[in-house]
Amino acid sequence: NFSFEDILGVSGGGGGRRGGMGNYMVRPQSGVASVNAIGVNYSDTWGKRNQVTFQGSYFFNNTNTENRSTVEKWYEAPMIPDTLSTNGYSDTKGYNHRFNARLEWKISENQNLMIRPRFSYQSNDPWSETLGWQYGESGYSRTDNFSDALRHGYNVGTSAVYRTKLGKDGRTITLDGSFSYSDNTNNSNSWSNVKPISDVRPGAGDDPLAWDPADYTDLRYLRSEAPSSSYSLRGSFTYTEPVAKYAQVSLQYRISYNSQERDKRSFVTDDDTFTGGVLNPLLSNSYESGYLTQSVGPGFRFSKERNTFIANVYYQRSALDGQIVRDDAEKIKHAYNNVTYFMMGQLNINRENSLRLFVSSYTDSPSITDLQSLYDVSDAQNISHGNPNLKPTYSHRVNFHYTNSNVEKGRTFMWMFSMNTTLDYTAQHLVQRPGDITIDGQAYSPNFYSTTENLDGYWQLRTHLSYGLPIGFLKSNFNVMAGVIYTKTPSMLGGTVDAATGMISGGERNDTKNMGYDFRAVLGSNISENVDFTLSWNGTYNEATNSLNADKSKNRYFNHTAQGNLKVVFPLGFTFTASAAYSQYIGFTNDYSEDYLLCNVWLGKKVFRNKRGEVMVGVNDLFNQNRAFSRSTGSGYTQNSTNSVIGRYYMVQFNYNLRRFGKKGSRNIKDYDGVESSSGSRRMGPGGPGGPPPGMFHGPR
Repeated sequence: NFSFEDILGVSGGGGGRRGGMGNYMVRPQSGVASVNAIGVNYSDTWGKRNQVTFQGSYFFNNTNTENRSTVEKWYEAPMIPDTLSTNGYSDTKGYNHRFNARLEWKISENQNLMIRPRFSYQSNDPWSETLGWQYGESGYSRTDNFSDALRHGYNVGTSAVYRTKLGKDGRTITLDGSFSYSDNTNNSNSWSNVKPISDVRPGAGDDPLAWDPADYTDLRYLRSEAPSSSYSLRGSFTYTEPVAKYAQVSLQYRISYNSQERDKRSFVTDDDTFTGGVLNPLLSNSYESGYLTQSVGPGFRFSKERNTFIANVYYQRSALDGQIVRDDAEKIKHAYNNVTYFMMGQLNINRENSLRLFVSSYTDSPSITDLQSLYDVSDAQNISHGNPNLKPTYSHRVNFHYTNSNVEKGRTFMWMFSMNTTLDYTAQHLVQRPGDITIDGQAYSPNFYSTTENLDGYWQLRTHLSYGLPIGFLKSNFNVMAGVIYTKTPSMLGGTVDAATGMISGGERNDTKNMGYDFRAVLGSNISENVDFTLSWNGTYNEATNSLNADKSKNRYFNHTAQGNLKVVFPLGFTFTASAAYSQYIGFTNDYSEDYLLCNVWLGKKVFRNKRGEVMVGVNDLFNQNRAFSRSTGSGYTQNSTNSVIGRYYMVQFNYNLRRFGKKGSRNIKDYDGVESSSGSRRMGPGGPGGPPPGMFHGPR
């Protein structure tokens, strides 16, 4: 539960591009979080023949997350050599209520209806401040940003699926529909530095975080109000008809409509009391939009024994009808036509060998905020502008999976391959030090100016091999895994800003290529239920290049982790649990080294006659060395960043394994193992609280 449900878009991506609707993603947050959470699940069957099945859950949590962060970002060829060095602090309080239910009614032998209502409410109170400098050949500028916001909103919706068989096996009709509505409020007070870049170096030595910021700071204070609402309607009709003993054809029609309204008003105030103020149209943005998407197409399905082949093709038309609400009321209308496809094949060659293949395409249309011809000067040092000429992205995806499993010998081999390429990729066009820019009568001199444009040539290729076998004399299993991932991301650098249109002319294309190699080896015990150990090592080597870099040099770095876990159950029910992990990050091009050792030790005692309970006392991060360090690369930059971690702490915990639920409950604990949610977290039912407590299976996690 150290995460939140982002129905407000507070993490920068909530809601989705087309309608701003909550997409029920659960996102992790950096920093140290204090959490209170409670949840309840209920399930039952009703009716004389148990033809109605109900599952429902209510979940609540509140989080308080504090984070101290650092960023060291080096701009390098083909960019102007510069360094960005910042320190940040944030404190975010959040409250989440979530209700989900599923009602399935087997109306008759040939008819079935499933309804899924949902409701969520979120309140979010983030406070943050970032201070630092950007300096180098481009000059010197001060980073001074502050924000204190209060956001709250709700999302309510339902979906329903009705299926009926029409007498003949394989002849069916499916009706699928959903409705969702959200209403959000977003109020904030903030300030940022609007002082132009200076060519004069600050004093006080070489440490940029110690330079005197007084002569490099001119703060602009803002009070903003941004209520928004949106709704979505979706429906589909599918008809299937058998054409042979093992084959079906189908016809599907889908339609969806997403509507959104937003009215952001920003007032420039005199000081940090954030009272009164004058409305600033450049920092305000009110719009309304509607996206209508329709698709229709045939499908084919063949299924015999355990072999399946499915193919669908769709003609898709998307139409955006929007309006920027301001003095000149800019209209935005676009229509897009595409053909998309989906194919899936599963071939079981024999008992030991199987193949799975997925091939598909999909589109992502630009939103009204992407298309509006407005400046964004909310960060005066990083100004951006929309692009009314953006086109939808069109992506092709391939996933291949081969498995060889020898049950008698306990050996397993797997090969995975995936490919993703995008036409008209939405790429950034970035100009460093564009010079003085006059916007609505006010002069700006930003570090960076950017727009977006469509570029072909985005690629991501990944392949992965895995092999596992038992080691008899150790009574253990050994697994080795190796993989390669290649990513090519296009962008544009340089050019001239057109003061009349806000667009960038000229510039050169830069392809950032990243090649990563990873390897992992794991030795896991299978000795007895009283001895459990795991030894593992994994490492990743990365190389990044920029096509505009004249010397074609590579940015190379490596990180690896060696880890061991042990749990022993002694006579009389005493237990010992320990783990140790050594992690190291090494930079070859930019020389750096970061490493730490994380150790956890626990002592416990099994209790009760059936040994289902366990009391444990322990310490996490025994040597208080934990770190949250990461390195990333992009178009003309390399970045190191750190975030807060909890460090050493002590804990007493009690676990009890329940093995029977209700009159019809199973006595087998495996029936109640946590299931994977769509976000990857473990849950004990639909939308319910977190999975088994630490130590329930293999000690604390």
